[in-house]
Amino acid sequence: MSRNRSLSIRPTLNIGLLLIIFTSGLLAKELPSNKVAVTQVTISCEQNLKQDHDDYYYSNLLKLALTKTVPTHGHYELKFIPVRPITNRLLRDIERGQVDVTWMPFTKDLKYDLSPINIRLLKNLSDYRVFLIRAQDAEKFSAVKNLDDLRKFKGGIGSHWPDRQVMEENNLPLVLSLSYFNLFKMLKSNRFDYFSRGVYQVKAEADAYADQGIVLEKHLFLRYDNPVYFYVHKDNQKLAERIATGLKIAIEDGSFNELFNHIDNLRWGEKILEEKHRTIIQLTTSSQ
Repeated sequence: MSRNRSLSIRPTLNIGLLLIIFTSGLLAKELPSNKVAVTQVTISCEQNLKQDHDDYYYSNLLKLALTKTVPTHGHYELKFIPVRPITNRLLRDIERGQVDVTWMPFTKDLKYDLSPINIRLLKNLSDYRVFLIRAQDAEKFSAVKNLDDLRKFKGGIGSHWPDRQVMEENNLPLVLSLSYFNLFKMLKSNRFDYFSRGVYQVKAEADAYADQGIVLEKHLFLRYDNPVYFYVHKDNQKLAERIATGLKIAIEDGSFNELFNHIDNLRWGEKILEEKHRTIIQLTTSSQ
């Protein structure tokens, strides 16, 4: 009797084990699909910046775009790595997949596998530039009325900056430097006559170097088409689409403007554009 009972129990146990294994297999296959995908985005930027730093605005605008798309694209994780200036090294890092996003002025003949996300990050502010000059030269610049007059002066510029090409296309004499900070020293020591800066950049710089005799020139605007865009690898269109979607949502719901107006330098730049007494010197670019 006991032998027959044991025989009848064994098949039941085997069926139970099979059910457990089969069910576990189903659960194992289902778990990954239930997991929420997290988009990891790496940028070359310091994580804790003050508001007057250019990258503070761009990195927070990127966060805003990614946050707006969480309901449709899932959660994200923003990773910060040590800052690399906009040089060949940073652009190569994006090609290699070590950095996902950067921001810079549009460059038509960019020799890297990058694509711009064609939404202006600075509205039209980046199309206008003003000059930092030596205080004693203010009267000389007040006499400048056109491009030919400006060509009598030398400008200082970063050797790797996209603006350099525009200046050279318009036959403006330039003195180059690899170092941003050296340009202020070079201006002070008469190596060149003016340092062209975006209206959204110049306030903090003019304040910082006022005690060294460097001032904001008050009569001129330099203008050319100079949109600033986010850039990603050309094969990373999924991320490009997400960022573009997030920016459009932020523009429509007003949160783009809310962030923009929160930045002192950007608000100040818009006020400068209202100065109707300035002479506008229009430059042409190869993209126009």
